[in-house]
Amino acid sequence: MADLEIPDVLRRTDPTGDPAPLVFDSPHTGLLYPGDFDPAIPMEQCARVSDWFVDELFEAAPRHGAIFLEALYRRAYIDPNRDEADLDIAMIDGAWPGPVDATEKTTRGASLIWKLIDGETPVYGRKLTVDEVRHRIETYWRPYHQALGGALDEVHARFGRVYHVDCHSMPEWGDARWGDEGTRRADFIVGTRDGTTASTAFTEVVVESLRASGYGVAVNDKFKGVELIRRYSDPSQGRESLQIEVNRGIYMDETAITRSERFGATQSAITRMIGTVEGFARDQLR
Repeated sequence: MADLEIPDVLRRTDPTGDPAPLVFDSPHTGLLYPGDFDPAIPMEQCARVSDWFVDELFEAAPRHGAIFLEALYRRAYIDPNRDEADLDIAMIDGAWPGPVDATEKTTRGASLIWKLIDGETPVYGRKLTVDEVRHRIETYWRPYHQALGGALDEVHARFGRVYHVDCHSMPEWGDARWGDEGTRRADFIVGTRDGTTASTAFTEVVVESLRASGYGVAVNDKFKGVELIRRYSDPSQGRESLQIEVNRGIYMDETAITRSERFGATQSAITRMIGTVEGFARDQLR
């Protein structure tokens, strides 16, 4: 195993201690706006869809034997957590030559190439060319998927199984798009696409560790996981993936985009959870 960085695209950090059958990834904390982004709205509005500070919250993963992969580009430019066919072709100038498989994310303006911020503010004042979209896929989206798929394959080949944690954050309060407007969301939501991407045992280890630290945890409530756990999971073959959404209200000020006084406690709880998951994963090898 070896650390890897593709400038402006991704960073892979390998275990600093004894490797475990674990891979963590943070696809939405990148801060780079590629030079050809060219939105029609201020960059600050585009930044609203970032998973702020999640890479820091989960930074202990390599100390617990995990590979940790991070995207370095903004998801508003192209979203690693979408299938490459999840395209709104109305955004493209000309005929798209590849397959198209629109999803409910497309209707919200949040597909592979984001069309809307907060479901209402158009990102672009023009259509994108076919070559622009191809460039984003080939230069940013595909390398991330190759790196994640490669890391998971590598760990599975070594241990015969792999446990994958896909790391995200969510707004503290619900909104009309999700049908939970005015409701404070759980501190953490663990998603397994209704139990199809991870075993009950793996899921419960994560949930119970976070609850033991005093946090409220929901499972498959609103945020069930999207492409990165769907594509790479196969529990019957020892490939388990789950998504963790961290409520921004327990670690940051969403208006000021700063860490709050609760950041340290939340990071410590996540680090304890990572340690518990490490113990679980190693136990499965015995």
